Amino acid sequence: MLEIEADFLSKFIGKYSLGKDGGNGSSHFLRIKIPGGVLNCDSLMEIADLSDEFGRGYAEITDRQDIQLHWIDPDTAIEIFERLYKMGFTTDLCGQAFRETCHGDVRNVVCCPLMGKISPDLGQLVKKINDFFTGNERYITLPHKFKIAITACRNDCVKLFANDLSLFWVGDGFIPLVGGGMGVSLPGVRFAEPMEIKVSLERAFEFVKTVVDIHNEFSNTHSKAKARFKLLVHEWGVEKLRDEIEKRIGAFPETSITREIVKEIGIEHTHGIQSDGNYFFTVPVLGGILDSDKLRLVAGLSKDYGNGEIRLTLWQNITFVDIEDVETLKAELGKHFNLEIPHRAVGCPSDFCGKTLVHSKQIVKDIIHNLASDLSVAVSGCVNGCACHPLADIGLVGKIKHGEQVYDLYIRGKLVKKDIRPEKILLFITEGLHEIKA
Repeated sequence: MLEIEADFLSKFIGKYSLGKDGGNGSSHFLRIKIPGGVLNCDSLMEIADLSDEFGRGYAEITDRQDIQLHWIDPDTAIEIFERLYKMGFTTDLCGQAFRETCHGDVRNVVCCPLMGKISPDLGQLVKKINDFFTGNERYITLPHKFKIAITACRNDCVKLFANDLSLFWVGDGFIPLVGGGMGVSLPGVRFAEPMEIKVSLERAFEFVKTVVDIHNEFSNTHSKAKARFKLLVHEWGVEKLRDEIEKRIGAFPETSITREIVKEIGIEHTHGIQSDGNYFFTVPVLGGILDSDKLRLVAGLSKDYGNGEIRLTLWQNITFVDIEDVETLKAELGKHFNLEIPHRAVGCPSDFCGKTLVHSKQIVKDIIHNLASDLSVAVSGCVNGCACHPLADIGLVGKIKHGEQVYDLYIRGKLVKKDIRPEKILLFITEGLHEIKA
């Protein structure tokens, strides 16, 4: 009996965990990895069932194309994991409950939500990377989590400069960008730097694995504040990192491409025609907040008007693909969603982490409903910078100072005002709009 139980449990080790919550009455969350944000209607229906049965009917789309449930009872974890296993999904390992290093994993690999629809299909690479690292004993005790983004989209819908490693397809290869991170951990906010090499599609997996190996071997393992890959890149420099990579797997062709190749920072495609003549349409989901009824609605509409596939975006939205009658779909969606709100408005789940007094999703909502603008808004509830606030037109990052919640305001990555009380945020943004539009 014990042997059977051990065999049963072994399939969950290194692939499933609950995260630690500290607010809103929730002690644990479940973050379901949706590789590349690609999801079918049947899976979405089952996630809605999980939300109802275990998470009070609530769900969030994260800014890494995951779906997160809260109020998870640890006693039900194995049951949930078994159902996810049968669905073919895993979770992040979520090491934030540990004070020490070496509880990191490779997080969900994000990519352009319209991969294969208006941009080249890089899905096989995304899958290969995700499958290799998920549950791999060698890579579930990294010094710190490791974030990867892959895209061929010139609109930077994956936030290239915020990741530990980003691969940007330029037609005949990838330009790697390394060492990004938007949080306060050392050396602070850092934009990923492009390496002056080009990596072919055939060598991309090997390249990714080598970079993660270097992080695993050389990043700091003594201090969690120093354990991010961005600090290693900061200390080594891109040239030394390149030398170490090429020493291990051989040289790569040089290129002079710089960060300016990305035309727009963080623009999200909202609607249009796919390369096959069908349509795509993105539904804005304010703060990524959904309930189980809306999950089922989305699943049903994706099947009624398309082929049952949807894509999750890094701006916490939902993109319908392969749609023939897009106007009728929009009419149906308009009965349940506000289609007029901006698409680029993201807030971290500070309602649940316990690190804030005034929650980021509420601030996002207040900004969107009071400022008529198509500018991007990102609100990080704490200095960990989960919402990537330095990459937005309007960015806010919260902190507790003298027992009071305050926020620092960034305009296109530039700090313009510190220690703003929540009730004064709209005033300072309004005053600064002329600078944003300049």
